[in-house]
Amino acid sequence: MAEEFSDPGKRKTRDFLEGVKQAIASPATRYDGWLLVKRSDTIDCIAELGLTLDDVRDAILGLSVADYCGGPLHDRNMPGDLWVFGKIMEGREVYIKLKLAKIGPVKRVRVVSFHFPKEPLCYPYRSEEQKKGGA
Repeated sequence: MAEEFSDPGKRKTRDFLEGVKQAIASPATRYDGWLLVKRSDTIDCIAELGLTLDDVRDAILGLSVADYCGGPLHDRNMPGDLWVFGKIMEGREVYIKLKLAKIGPVKRVRVVSFHFPKEPLCYPYRSEEQKKGGA
């Protein structure tokens, strides 16, 4: 069933994710279209789950509006907004914070966080069926 985008928040989230996926799928430079910010909690989470960088990229490419948890949030360190998503990976919930950054004429995704959440995440755009199924 197609996701309903009459809600402006859902549309904005969908548009953000489309921009993320486009930046990753078609990098405009010799660099990949995304960058993982290497923080200890992120590195530990990836190692504990036995993931590769390809797995992380695929998880981001697989995000949907139903995975939305928060944002856009003001980034106090760099211009632009941060968005928060959650994803079940290897049976564990993962907190994912993304930013679509413009570097010159090129858009690039910054994966600011990719770690186990400190508390359970809230998914406002999930249906009751999705919430029960843990989707």
